[in-house]
Amino acid sequence: MLAVDAGSSRLRVSVIALEDGEVLRSGARATRSCAGELDLDALWADLVELGSSLDLRGIQLLAVAVAAQLGTVIVDERGRPVRPAILWSDARAVEEADWLADTLPDNAAAITGRPLTAELPVAKLRWLARHEPASWQRARRVHSLKDAIVQRLTARSVTDETHASYTGLFDVHARVWSAVLAQTAGIDRALLPPTAPGAALAGALTPDAAAALGLRAGMAVAVGGPDGTLGAVGAGAVRAGVTVDVAGTTDVLLRTIEEPLVDDAGAAVLNAHVVPGLWTTGGPTGLTGGAVEWTARLLGFASAREAHEVLGDAADAMPGADGAVFVTALAGTRFPTWDTGRTGVVAGLRPDHGPAHLLRAAEEGAAFMVAEGLDAIRNLGLTVDEVVVVGGAAARGATLQLRSDSWDLPVVALTNTESTTIGAAILAAVAAGEFADLDAATIAFVHRGEPWAPREQAAQALRAARSRWRAVALSTAAVEA
Repeated sequence: MLAVDAGSSRLRVSVIALEDGEVLRSGARATRSCAGELDLDALWADLVELGSSLDLRGIQLLAVAVAAQLGTVIVDERGRPVRPAILWSDARAVEEADWLADTLPDNAAAITGRPLTAELPVAKLRWLARHEPASWQRARRVHSLKDAIVQRLTARSVTDETHASYTGLFDVHARVWSAVLAQTAGIDRALLPPTAPGAALAGALTPDAAAALGLRAGMAVAVGGPDGTLGAVGAGAVRAGVTVDVAGTTDVLLRTIEEPLVDDAGAAVLNAHVVPGLWTTGGPTGLTGGAVEWTARLLGFASAREAHEVLGDAADAMPGADGAVFVTALAGTRFPTWDTGRTGVVAGLRPDHGPAHLLRAAEEGAAFMVAEGLDAIRNLGLTVDEVVVVGGAAARGATLQLRSDSWDLPVVALTNTESTTIGAAILAAVAAGEFADLDAATIAFVHRGEPWAPREQAAQALRAARSRWRAVALSTAAVEA
């Protein structure tokens, strides 16, 4: 399987073995986004370069699937992007989101399964209609970033039900576009693509795309899905009851459920799963791993990995960061508090604190942000017995132990931490007809490691640290309000 992961920080192209999910080949490069936008032609050029550079000797590729970060793309009648993609993190549409909140029916949040924020495509589309009317008049279809890539591969326009759920125009219960919401928002439903399950066949790889990538034309291309959701699929969340934390620049915390649950408190997002007949509750957090990376660079290191190599032993030995607190809301918050105006806060500093304390406080702040999401899931009446952690944080044992201690829960990692890649490969294998369903493919591709168990003394220290963190978060939120 060929798996494409167009994430917030990097584009990765990998070849996955059909037999056991082993990553046979892989290449990556940094995502070239700028000011909340991403040029689709540049992304395609990077994809072509990565895909064509893979050594495929002795490998027979059967299918392709794409995972991608959330983004809004409008294309013309030829399927070409009218302008750069507007990424989820861009906050230009705050005024439009406020207008929609006042204009849409009172039950809009119950229909869409989410609070109305500026990151939703419905708000960004309103912004485009107001501020770029020439571009808007050329729009013939609205795509996610992933859909735009799939269209380049297949010349077909289709979206998965999870991406549709994120638009603010989709009835997540009935799994159809909402005529009422589209009409009220002023969005012509003809702009919205047909929807299909993530493992459905989007189309065949076109001769032009195949020639550019050095692949065989006619290969199956799956509909695909969002990177966070496919990260959960790659962690085994294809049946009800599994809780997954996809830990990257932000964390995506998802619980798979059999019946749609609307959070009356407005904290948890309800999505149609890429798996037919299932839903997920939870949502994407604010900056977590991104805040740790920012802290590492602030301290003079090239990356968080380098900071951990130099400071890790000292930082890992201080549960509670010796009183230092870091609320990692550098770009606002999302699940579960949904406050785009929030800012980051560092508190409790003393002269005896050093770089290791700041690194540890950032790591703990990221874990506490996810802990708030776990509480929101429990508030829905769901029990969390363990959390499968995948993504960047899962590559480091000390971080997994910190999360287990912070959440007072067993934490399970996988033998392959690139779960979004595995999730995409699972969809590709099913779309190609190599497995009967996602459950069968997951059994073959997903391999759990030994769980990390919470340590009593560290967990006690982190409970006190989280109380300090929450007090700082609440007090600063009140001041900013």
